Amino acid sequence: MGKYKGKILISASGTGGHLIPAMQLANILKNDNFDIFFAAKDLSKKEIFDKTLNFVDISSDIPRNLFFIFKIFKGFLQSVFLIFKYKPDIIVGFGSFHTFPVILAGYVLRKKIVLFDSNILLGKVNKFFSKKVKFVATQFPILNQKNAVLVKKLPWYVANESVFLKDFKKNIFTILVFGGSQGSKIINENFLKILKDLYKKITFQVIHITGEDSQHFKKIYDEMKIINYVKKFEKNIYSLYRNADLVISRSGAITIAELLNFNKPAILIPFKNATDNHQLKNAEFIQNNYKFVKIIEEDHLNQLSLLKEIEFFINDNFKNLKIFKENILSAMMKEEKDQNVTTIQNVINKVLYE
Repeated sequence: MGKYKGKILISASGTGGHLIPAMQLANILKNDNFDIFFAAKDLSKKEIFDKTLNFVDISSDIPRNLFFIFKIFKGFLQSVFLIFKYKPDIIVGFGSFHTFPVILAGYVLRKKIVLFDSNILLGKVNKFFSKKVKFVATQFPILNQKNAVLVKKLPWYVANESVFLKDFKKNIFTILVFGGSQGSKIINENFLKILKDLYKKITFQVIHITGEDSQHFKKIYDEMKIINYVKKFEKNIYSLYRNADLVISRSGAITIAELLNFNKPAILIPFKNATDNHQLKNAEFIQNNYKFVKIIEEDHLNQLSLLKEIEFFINDNFKNLKIFKENILSAMMKEEKDQNVTTIQNVINKVLYE
């Protein structure tokens, strides 16, 4: 056992894009002898959240009506009480209105704060507090943000265990389909529509994280005799990436980083209602700078557009699939050479001990 280093309050909730990096950081810091506590809205209701972590739910809401002010104020008082009780040495915020009262209380009580944002553009909560904190840790360059610090891209922590994909064959083209941590009905439906046409062109197997109705999808694959791994939700998504040749997904920042890490070409379908249209901006940034994805905007998604983009990767003996994989490797090598990148735990330690 090493020397105890202190207490860290992590505020993250909402989608997997906020919770996944927060939980990965918690694992790293626990192994580095920090005491970790979570506080944010609705953590107890999040299936993706690891309930073995110490946590408390805090009231919050988005500004859609005047009642949200009451919830924010209630959450602020809860957060003040929690900070006095827990006495954290530093607070780490991962954005979204789920965390606003905690970060506000930390700022008012003059606690040391580090923010993390995984997107190409700062989210509204992180942007609001960005000039009030020492550092904003980001995994992509943020324009006009003087206190932004580039940190190692996600995932920061990958478990070694692998999901056993029964009956899967290594020499068959494998497609991973998922719509983020909550699934995507529009992606699911359009992928089902192209199955017969795609199967006429190529033999393939499918990994499909569906969200709801997983049994319905599995039945269809089984009836068509397509080798499949279908789940409502999968915590060990990294093992599934390792088995995939092509990914069809949303373009949340966590997904983008995972695609880079596992060297996987992708067809990205940005969620059109994402705040500030950040998923489209994520996808366009990656397309322009790394050149390993194709983009279908949600309003243009149909069986013809989806089949066309899959054909782009599989035609001519997978020529473009191979080119896009090479593009990822060359872009990542150039990035490592050109950019000064640290780790988020180094940023936290720097703020903690300054």
